[in-house]
Amino acid sequence: MAMRSEVTGNVLIAPVLKKIPGRGDEEQTICELRLMSAEYRDNGRGGVEQVEERTFPVQVTIFGESQARRVYEHIKVGASVIAVGRFYVRAWKDDQGNAQPEGRLYAERVALNLQRVESVKFRDRAAGEPPADTGDGSGPTPF
Repeated sequence: MAMRSEVTGNVLIAPVLKKIPGRGDEEQTICELRLMSAEYRDNGRGGVEQVEERTFPVQVTIFGESQARRVYEHIKVGASVIAVGRFYVRAWKDDQGNAQPEGRLYAERVALNLQRVESVKFRDRAAGEPPADTGDGSGPTPF
């Protein structure tokens, strides 16, 4: 069972663009990346510290050719991103045979976390491209 989630983290591995089987004979373009999601707390000395037991990697898959390509082209290793979608936990076995949890997010939307962005350059909207989702319910729903 999945839950709708928002995950914030730093990109660990460069995004990879892939073609996977789609419906019928069609291929579907996806982008995969891995985030390190972490929680931080006040350290009592005017700074913050990472909470190790709440820090974990999340495998993110972005469906839809347009969004997958944009993530692949613009998101780089070290970037802080926010991914929204359906979150799953699945188990895998490490080299010693121990079950380990892995977080997976099938992303509907991926955005840069503006905390570390120095500048942004906008392009003109392409003919027929829908307006961006404003988040206030007035724009199109991304899924």
